[in-house]
Amino acid sequence: MIAVIDCAGKLPRLPRHSQLTRWFWQGLDDGVLQTTRCADCGRLSFPPRPDCPDCLSQRTEWQILSVAGTLYTRTRIHVVPEAFIDAAPLDVGIIDLDVGLRLLCWLVEGAQTAPLDSQVELVALRYANGTVIGARPLAHEDA
Repeated sequence: MIAVIDCAGKLPRLPRHSQLTRWFWQGLDDGVLQTTRCADCGRLSFPPRPDCPDCLSQRTEWQILSVAGTLYTRTRIHVVPEAFIDAAPLDVGIIDLDVGLRLLCWLVEGAQTAPLDSQVELVALRYANGTVIGARPLAHEDA
Protein backbone atom coordinates (compact mmCIF):
# COMPACT_ATOMS: atom_id res chain seq x y z
CA MET A 1 0.00 0.00 0.00
CA ILE A 2 1.05 3.55 -0.67
CA ALA A 3 0.53 6.23 1.99
CA VAL A 4 -2.02 8.84 0.95
CA ILE A 5 -1.42 12.47 1.93
CA ASP A 6 -4.43 14.77 1.65
CA CYS A 7 -3.36 18.13 0.21
CA ALA A 8 -5.21 21.45 0.23
CA GLY A 9 -6.46 22.97 -2.97
CA LYS A 10 -6.52 21.66 -6.50
CA LEU A 11 -3.87 20.55 -8.94
CA PRO A 12 -3.41 23.20 -11.61
CA ARG A 13 -3.26 20.56 -14.33
CA LEU A 14 -4.24 16.92 -14.05
CA PRO A 15 -2.23 14.14 -15.68
CA ARG A 16 -3.87 12.64 -18.76
CA HIS A 17 -6.18 9.73 -18.05
CA SER A 18 -6.88 7.13 -20.73
CA GLN A 19 -8.81 3.87 -20.98
CA LEU A 20 -5.64 2.01 -19.96
CA THR A 21 -4.32 4.35 -17.27
CA ARG A 22 -7.66 4.84 -15.49
CA TRP A 23 -6.82 1.68 -13.49
CA PHE A 24 -3.52 3.23 -12.43
CA TRP A 25 -5.14 6.50 -11.31
CA GLN A 26 -8.02 4.73 -9.55
CA GLY A 27 -5.53 2.51 -7.72
CA LEU A 28 -3.49 5.54 -6.67
CA ASP A 29 -6.66 7.19 -5.30
CA ASP A 30 -7.27 3.98 -3.31
CA GLY A 31 -3.69 3.82 -1.95
CA VAL A 32 -2.35 1.20 -4.37
CA LEU A 33 0.65 1.83 -6.62
CA GLN A 34 0.48 -0.43 -9.66
CA THR A 35 1.66 -0.70 -13.22
CA THR A 36 1.58 -3.17 -16.09
CA ARG A 37 3.72 -6.29 -16.32
CA CYS A 38 4.18 -8.47 -19.38
CA ALA A 39 2.53 -11.85 -18.84
CA ASP A 40 5.03 -13.47 -21.24
CA CYS A 41 8.47 -12.13 -20.26
CA GLY A 42 7.71 -10.46 -16.90
CA ARG A 43 8.95 -6.95 -17.82
CA LEU A 44 7.45 -4.12 -15.76
CA SER A 45 6.56 -0.92 -17.61
CA PHE A 46 6.04 2.54 -16.23
CA PRO A 47 3.97 4.38 -17.16
CA PRO A 48 1.46 1.57 -17.74
CA ARG A 49 1.25 0.45 -21.35
CA PRO A 50 -0.82 -2.03 -23.36
CA ASP A 51 2.17 -3.91 -24.78
CA CYS A 52 5.65 -5.01 -23.74
CA PRO A 53 8.57 -2.84 -24.90
CA ASP A 54 10.86 -5.92 -24.88
CA CYS A 55 8.96 -8.81 -26.48
CA LEU A 56 6.05 -6.78 -27.95
CA SER A 57 3.48 -9.09 -26.36
CA GLN A 58 0.07 -7.57 -25.82
CA ARG A 59 -0.58 -9.85 -22.85
CA THR A 60 -0.16 -7.49 -19.90
CA GLU A 61 -1.51 -7.63 -16.38
CA TRP A 62 -1.57 -5.24 -13.44
CA GLN A 63 1.01 -5.67 -10.68
CA ILE A 64 1.14 -3.88 -7.33
CA LEU A 65 4.51 -2.25 -6.74
CA SER A 66 6.67 -1.73 -3.69
CA VAL A 67 6.93 1.96 -2.83
CA ALA A 68 10.56 1.86 -1.65
CA GLY A 69 13.27 3.46 -3.74
CA THR A 70 16.35 5.66 -3.98
CA LEU A 71 16.54 9.36 -4.84
CA TYR A 72 18.52 9.39 -8.09
CA THR A 73 18.40 13.14 -8.74
CA ARG A 74 16.35 16.20 -7.82
CA THR A 75 15.81 19.76 -8.92
CA ARG A 76 13.79 22.85 -8.07
CA ILE A 77 11.93 24.39 -11.00
CA HIS A 78 11.47 28.14 -10.60
CA VAL A 79 10.25 29.01 -14.11
CA VAL A 80 7.04 27.05 -14.60
CA PRO A 81 4.17 27.02 -17.08
CA GLU A 82 1.45 29.55 -16.25
CA ALA A 83 -0.86 26.84 -14.87
CA PHE A 84 1.70 26.10 -12.12
CA ILE A 85 2.52 29.70 -11.10
CA ASP A 86 0.74 29.37 -7.74
CA ALA A 87 2.68 26.17 -6.94
CA ALA A 88 6.15 27.46 -7.90
CA PRO A 89 8.82 26.63 -7.19
CA LEU A 90 8.27 22.92 -7.87
CA ASP A 91 10.54 20.34 -6.25
CA VAL A 92 10.75 17.21 -8.38
CA GLY A 93 12.99 14.18 -8.42
CA ILE A 94 13.72 10.97 -10.24
CA ILE A 95 13.29 7.89 -8.09
CA ASP A 96 14.82 4.48 -8.77
CA LEU A 97 12.31 2.02 -7.34
CA ASP A 98 13.66 -1.14 -5.76
CA VAL A 99 11.70 -3.13 -8.39
CA GLY A 100 13.84 -1.67 -11.18
CA LEU A 101 11.65 1.15 -12.47
CA ARG A 102 12.61 4.83 -12.62
CA LEU A 103 10.00 7.57 -12.35
CA LEU A 104 9.63 11.32 -11.93
CA CYS A 105 7.56 12.71 -9.06
CA TRP A 106 7.10 15.63 -6.68
CA LEU A 107 9.33 15.72 -3.60
CA VAL A 108 7.66 16.37 -0.24
CA GLU A 109 8.24 16.27 3.51
CA GLY A 110 12.00 16.79 3.40
CA ALA A 111 12.85 14.90 0.23
CA GLN A 112 13.47 18.31 -1.39
CA THR A 113 16.78 18.59 0.48
CA ALA A 114 17.62 14.91 0.99
CA PRO A 115 21.06 13.80 -0.21
CA LEU A 116 21.19 11.92 -3.50
CA ASP A 117 21.04 8.13 -3.00
CA SER A 118 18.78 8.61 0.04
CA GLN A 119 16.12 5.99 0.65
CA VAL A 120 12.63 7.30 -0.10
CA GLU A 121 9.11 6.00 -0.29
CA LEU A 122 6.46 6.96 -2.79
CA VAL A 123 3.27 8.55 -1.52
CA ALA A 124 -0.01 9.52 -3.16
CA LEU A 125 -0.66 13.28 -2.98
CA ARG A 126 -4.46 13.58 -3.08
CA TYR A 127 -5.88 16.97 -4.05
CA ALA A 128 -9.54 17.94 -4.42
CA ASN A 129 -9.46 17.23 -8.15
CA GLY A 130 -6.99 14.36 -8.47
CA THR A 131 -3.99 12.45 -7.17
CA VAL A 132 -0.31 12.47 -8.19
CA ILE A 133 2.80 10.65 -7.01
CA GLY A 134 5.23 12.17 -4.54
CA ALA A 135 8.25 10.91 -2.63
CA ARG A 136 9.33 11.49 0.96
CA PRO A 137 12.27 10.25 3.03
CA LEU A 138 11.83 6.60 4.00
CA ALA A 139 12.44 7.29 7.70
CA HIS A 140 9.24 9.38 7.83
CA GLU A 141 6.83 8.27 10.55
CA ASP A 142 3.10 8.92 10.16
CA ALA A 143 1.61 10.83 13.07
